[in-house]
Amino acid sequence: MAKSDSEFINRLVERLDGLDPNSVQGYILKLTREKGLLETIFSSIREGVIIIDRTGHMQFVNRAAYTMLGLPQNVLEAEGELIQRHLKDLDWERLMSLDPEEWERVSRQQIEVFYPRYRSLLFYLLPYKNDSDPDPELGMAIIILHDITELRESAEEKIEVERLSAISLLAAGVAHEIGNPLNSLTIHLQLLERYLKNQQNHEEGLEMMNVALDEVRRLDKIIHSFLDAVRPNPISPESVSLEALVTDTLRIMMAEIDNRKIDIYTDWGVNIPNVQGDPEQLQQAFYNIINNAIQAMSDGDSLSISQELTDDDVIIRFTDTGEGIPANMLDSIFEPYISNKDQGTGLGLVIVERIIREHGADLGIESEPGVGSTFSIKFPLRDKPIRLLEAAELDININLDTT
Repeated sequence: MAKSDSEFINRLVERLDGLDPNSVQGYILKLTREKGLLETIFSSIREGVIIIDRTGHMQFVNRAAYTMLGLPQNVLEAEGELIQRHLKDLDWERLMSLDPEEWERVSRQQIEVFYPRYRSLLFYLLPYKNDSDPDPELGMAIIILHDITELRESAEEKIEVERLSAISLLAAGVAHEIGNPLNSLTIHLQLLERYLKNQQNHEEGLEMMNVALDEVRRLDKIIHSFLDAVRPNPISPESVSLEALVTDTLRIMMAEIDNRKIDIYTDWGVNIPNVQGDPEQLQQAFYNIINNAIQAMSDGDSLSISQELTDDDVIIRFTDTGEGIPANMLDSIFEPYISNKDQGTGLGLVIVERIIREHGADLGIESEPGVGSTFSIKFPLRDKPIRLLEAAELDININLDTT
């Protein structure tokens, strides 16, 4: 039994000693009715409600909270069952601080729960301090969980509409990009036709033919890059080794790497688990990242690839010693047709961003002009229970003491 429970019972017994049996019976019936009423009310509301003591032991859990967190029905019967076991990523050391000022603050955080199914929740912790009891360890706290999954999905639908609008703009850009090589192709083919009719200068005609073929290849590349950037490809996830995928990608690109005299350094870490992903799409993303790094480097530069395991993620990093990315381009580097290369379409990193996002991973970039760039990808582990999105604190005093 929690310390707060035993203290409450001791105080109740002391008060009952001074009452006659009829009054005691009346108080017990009243408490029973009120307890039943409160349990009925809490079981009927949509928000999850959990009451904990200052050590994190759960004292009450309503029906909605059981459902949201997938708690076993006998969770309150387990001796020493702590809320920390079920919401692991929260900073409980700070939330349960004995500092009186900290205990008077209402904490608000947005979290993602992946078991028993995906939910996006607003988490509120409302401290309750009984001013009549000087012992700070006897305080309680109310946890409220508000399901905002549908709201987030609606927001994501709005984003998707905006994305379709962006695709329309992208299509207009592609039409413009296609127009340039098509015009060049048309002119050279017309000139080639004249020369072939005269049959006077076959060598110059062959040169024009080669120009036309190069333009056709460039046009084909633009079209395929556009399709890869905007076409949703279903993911076929399986257990994959990032080390194996990157190693295979490097093997495919080794001729160009050797030709550019670029040094490759790898650090794969120890006991790094596989992640869930589509090997073909992930290899395409890695190819684009490595190719982007190669194009940004000069002869003798280096590319370092490392892998790291944290409590929640497998992180892979690609660090080059190339020219870096200007600061004014960093915020838009994953937008189409944003490129600091003369012949770049800017679609390669758009494809990377789409693939990584569809895998539920996080893509980040750090860059310094003249020093190089680092692309980091965080793949979440499958058994990660929640993800902390944001946090806020409100200076609100909560006192529910009615005595």
